[in-house]
Amino acid sequence: MSPSNQSILQPELKLQEDLAAFKKNVDNMFLITMGIFVFCLQGGFAFYESSCVRPKNVINVLFRNYVDSSISVIFYFLTGYALTFGGGENGFCGTRYFALVGLPEDKMAHCFFQYTFAATATSIVKGIVHERCTTTAFLCYTCLISGFTYPVSSYWALSENGWLKVLGFEDFAGSGSIHAYAGAASLAAAYMTGPRHDRFEKDGKMNNIPFHSVPQAFLGSFFFVLGMLAFNTGSNGSITNPGDGIVIAKVAINTIVCVLASSMTAIVFQRFVFERSCWNFEVGLNGSFIGMITICAGCNQYQNWTALIVGFLSYFVYLIAQKIIIFAKIDDPVGGLGVQMGGGFFGLVFAALFKDDGVFLQPSMSSANTLLINTVGGITIMIWGSGTITLLYVVLRYFDLHRISLSEEQNGLDELVHKQQAYCFEDVLEHRSVYSSMIVRPAKRSHSMDGINRRTR
Repeated sequence: MSPSNQSILQPELKLQEDLAAFKKNVDNMFLITMGIFVFCLQGGFAFYESSCVRPKNVINVLFRNYVDSSISVIFYFLTGYALTFGGGENGFCGTRYFALVGLPEDKMAHCFFQYTFAATATSIVKGIVHERCTTTAFLCYTCLISGFTYPVSSYWALSENGWLKVLGFEDFAGSGSIHAYAGAASLAAAYMTGPRHDRFEKDGKMNNIPFHSVPQAFLGSFFFVLGMLAFNTGSNGSITNPGDGIVIAKVAINTIVCVLASSMTAIVFQRFVFERSCWNFEVGLNGSFIGMITICAGCNQYQNWTALIVGFLSYFVYLIAQKIIIFAKIDDPVGGLGVQMGGGFFGLVFAALFKDDGVFLQPSMSSANTLLINTVGGITIMIWGSGTITLLYVVLRYFDLHRISLSEEQNGLDELVHKQQAYCFEDVLEHRSVYSSMIVRPAKRSHSMDGINRRTR
């Protein structure tokens, strides 16, 4: 090539390199931004969970919400990301990037985004066993989930070499790999821990424990919607490839349609079919929660009207799941088992049924195969999640480390926090430090729901 031709091509090559670098930076910024919004789910968990427990346990709930995010980041970066996205030729788990050693710099945004998913999985389990789980058990399952069990099941579903992915498993934003897994792990933890001492009567009747703060519950649900919009749209992984903008917009619309359809179905059916007396605020929240979960698997492949149908059906999945949970006398303070496990599993099923080339719209051997693989894959992931947590709790129960004492449960876990930090609080209050504004005290009485009846879970 002559020098004159080289001089002509060099600016063009430089422009192509700059464009590629710019697109990579935009994709990284997209993942970082979406990851930050997904991390806002932790605020949602804190608000909603603290509204569902008695005032005597609020500080402990907030403490564990803060700590589980901190533990998750350590163990996910040490082993979790490597087990999920560390390559490898086997179908079980990844083999590179432990402690992020050797991780290319252009993958760090992806690593951060995926960490927020792992933190979500650990937070789900935590909420189900509030008011009776020991700190030791909490620390143990948080380390296990974020560092091993969740990353392995995610590898099966997300990695190109994962055995479920190879078979044709389809799960765009984690209905199975995150929510069904976390729901099954929560079920195992709740069963092995046992119910709160005053949750069920001897005749099996469940005692109703209402919200102690309705505004906190509402704020938590708002953060959930915000986080799940980022959760689903960010799962596209990029924003600069041809067609990315269309897919992301489709995901956002389908997500909000499904959430609100499920919520309104819950409110209307509770008002005109079940109670027939007044509007119920809590069922609307529960309806929105399961809509968020069910839409995840197929939100990139639904038409808008099928997202509406999925939202409508989701609430009935929740109702059936809750009936089974109550019949089995499983204590669930936040109502998350039916949402996570039911919504996660049926999200996989609905994706195979209602997507553009699914069983209902374009029946074929391919769509039937997707339905079979998604069903088997979801069951397998739930068995993995519940089985590993059960093994952990067998050890914890052997050493009597799984549950707090009856006196601690009656007095509230906040008593322990106050005793451990009393000297710090007294010093702060004595000197009227600015930090005194951060002291949290349980409310002395429950807030009224102003005539809004609360449905027994």
